[in-house]
Amino acid sequence: MYVPIEIFRFTFSEFTRNLEGLDEGAAQTRLNKAAGGKMNAITWAMAHIAGHWLSRPARLEDFNFQSNDPTPPSLAEARSWLEEAETFTEGWLPAADDALLSSKPDFLRGESIGTGIMRATLHTWFHCGEINAIRQLLGHPETIFLGDITEHLEWHPGGADGYQPQELARFAISEFERGLADVTDEEALVRLPKADGSETNSITWTMGHIATTWLFDHALMTGEPAQLGDRLFFGPDADPTPPSLGEMRERFEKAKTLTEAWLPGANDDLLSSKRDFGPQSSEHLGTQLLRAVFHTWFHTGEINAMRQMLGHPEIAFVGMMLGQLEYGGAD
Repeated sequence: MYVPIEIFRFTFSEFTRNLEGLDEGAAQTRLNKAAGGKMNAITWAMAHIAGHWLSRPARLEDFNFQSNDPTPPSLAEARSWLEEAETFTEGWLPAADDALLSSKPDFLRGESIGTGIMRATLHTWFHCGEINAIRQLLGHPETIFLGDITEHLEWHPGGADGYQPQELARFAISEFERGLADVTDEEALVRLPKADGSETNSITWTMGHIATTWLFDHALMTGEPAQLGDRLFFGPDADPTPPSLGEMRERFEKAKTLTEAWLPGANDDLLSSKRDFGPQSSEHLGTQLLRAVFHTWFHTGEINAMRQMLGHPEIAFVGMMLGQLEYGGAD
């Protein structure tokens, strides 16, 4: 099972780790989009995320996507709102029981509180990736994700699982694909210039990176040989040359097909076991699965930043969760 307070603590700590090294100028910068307009600043996204973890905070209503005011708050203001959100969540979530998490207050429009926690979690990871892309374009080094999930967020064998692992995986993959909508073959190959003189990875390279994540998880879950092909999409030795969009769509389809082969059997016995290979061999397979889910959401946010810089409209995330990913499983 995945414990909601542990999910929150790990997610929030990783989001704040992504803000290290930022000064006021960088945090308030709004980058120009190719089609006109500007990106939201990092401080705006910080306030936006704080609002997702607070209980209907009226004073942060300017930092949602229905607002017409993109003015960036100061870095100090944004940090104070994040600290307030952390204190607020720590004040109620550790003691939240199944009855509370399963309840459906009117303001959540049909979702349970537990589903809302996962929505806020995935949305935080999405903006973590978006911020990481922006900070690289501004000349800051890339922050590597995920961090130490083994120590801070583990799969707990036994007990009632409020979030179905199969739903977490399928939803992450489908939302990642939704983030690719309308990107052309040429745009998917673009490597944007960073302020330090280097270039970002292309969208197609990131597709290969995420497909490899799920291909590796197939090997972990089944014990079968990894079907990673001849191209590395991980680590310092990986070739950054953009592969074609068609090639990466095929690779992603293969990863999806193999994932569907093991997901139906992702029960407590499997997810409580470990494999004696791979860089995280000390982790339960359930932890490995959540690692893949959050990593996919991180890069969904990164691609959303890339597509805006290339002139595409922003895609709103997180999508419809009812019937796809709910606390306690879909009916």
